[in-house]
Amino acid sequence: MTGFTAQNRIALTLVAAAIMTLTLISSPTPARAEGTGSPIADAALRHLDSHGGQCWTFMQQVVAEATGIRITGPGYRQSYFNAGAVEVSADEAAAGDVIQIASDASPGWGSYPGLHTAIILKNLGGGRFDSIDSNQNWDEWVSLRPNYDPYAAAARNGLQVHIYRFPGGSVGDTPVSFKLAEGTPATVATGGDCLNLRSAPGLSASRVGCIPAGSAVSITGDSVVADGYTWVPVDTARGTGWVAADFLQVSQAAAASAPAALAPIAEAPAAVAAAPESSSGDSVLDRWIHVDYSGGCLRMRTAAGLGGSIITCLAAGTPVRVTLPDSIYTDGYAWVFVRTEAGIEGWVASEFLVE
Repeated sequence: MTGFTAQNRIALTLVAAAIMTLTLISSPTPARAEGTGSPIADAALRHLDSHGGQCWTFMQQVVAEATGIRITGPGYRQSYFNAGAVEVSADEAAAGDVIQIASDASPGWGSYPGLHTAIILKNLGGGRFDSIDSNQNWDEWVSLRPNYDPYAAAARNGLQVHIYRFPGGSVGDTPVSFKLAEGTPATVATGGDCLNLRSAPGLSASRVGCIPAGSAVSITGDSVVADGYTWVPVDTARGTGWVAADFLQVSQAAAASAPAALAPIAEAPAAVAAAPESSSGDSVLDRWIHVDYSGGCLRMRTAAGLGGSIITCLAAGTPVRVTLPDSIYTDGYAWVFVRTEAGIEGWVASEFLVE
């Protein structure tokens, strides 16, 4: 310690004080969230503080790593549904769900101010989330985004927010596979149209036939969730294959322990057995009507009833076309099958549709 003068001690003291001051006034770094319980969220966290590329491509990579699901086009909305995701509300959102800010008026690909994709780590309530994303500072770097308000960000650019959930990727409630006893009988309940019989589960599988409404089928194994539907293998008079279970009616006994997607379809009271009527008395079947202007949005589901998985939530005024002739009365509502201008199909409560 020879030569360690008073001036040296003063200098060291000043350096220590400076370091302490920087420690006290520097912005805190958000703590890493570990073990969210979501395969997608945890996969995203493994890339924290690394190069992730564009926000959309980072999300694609993470979802593929965590679930094996490949997200392809077309566009920032339909591509989610094509990959088997369902839309959830801000209140329902959980770790592993994906926030997408985009323009509903531009259904295809594009690049415009405010466009962004993020993965939820925690729902803070009130439309705010702890999240993780890439390129939030235009540096293609993966960073945490605490207390994120995507709705405020979207409003600044006149865009919309949608939150999507992939099967097996979130800690929220997701459709799961189930098994009915081999040979369980069911009936095609499409309201008149035939039901596509496919070579594999999913809308991209080749069609091997179309089973008429009312036909008997036999469920032969476990279900698979894909493209927003629950698919089951069946044996039919037209051969074997896969069908969307949302359009099957099973017996009361067989459905007692089955999920809502295969719950028996309730008989509709006479007053609502047909599609809702317009004020002129003409049927609304195959005519454009629209979602009413009450508060919130109207949920479109994969099956008639509150147990159906949410496909999307239709904003007030959204035009829809009723495409099946009969409504189904269950859970206190008369449900009708509709198609949007973008080609998205599903069941909605007819009480919220107007001319």
